[in-house]
Amino acid sequence: MLGSLVLVWIFICLLFLFIRIQRPKNFPPGPRPVPIFGNLFQLNIANPLKDFERRYGNVYSVYFGGRPTVVLTGMKALKEALVTKAADFSGRPQNILISDIREGKGVILADYGPAWKEHRRFALTTLRNFGMGKQSMEERILGETEHLVARLEKGSGNCPLVNLSNNCIT
Repeated sequence: MLGSLVLVWIFICLLFLFIRIQRPKNFPPGPRPVPIFGNLFQLNIANPLKDFERRYGNVYSVYFGGRPTVVLTGMKALKEALVTKAADFSGRPQNILISDIREGKGVILADYGPAWKEHRRFALTTLRNFGMGKQSMEERILGETEHLVARLEKGSGNCPLVNLSNNCIT
């Protein structure tokens, strides 16, 4: 009984992995991935993606781990993606854990859409009000940079060694 449950569980896991590595429709061609590892073992150490470019052209897909990634090479493909179809390519990869923590808010890791545009507009307006892009802001940044460099030079050579794992592991 236990043996058959283990076999069923292994079969379901393998089926899930097989379904997961299937290429979505309208996805660029690329090498067949290995479950869990993707195409990591197929990468050349010297120039990892050059072999794939020769075999599949300027637009191809690879799996880094379990995550599908579209790779663009060549000016024509890059211009089409970043200029001609910019709105289609301006999204960000979403991570469930980070999405739960952010609760759909933020600018840097947010997916492109109306909420992102609103947050970006607010952030830029706020930064401009604080002097971003103005001469006074540049002077403040230079002053702070000089102060930081002076503090670093003053303390160079007498910094105690710190075991960071003591701060990370409790």
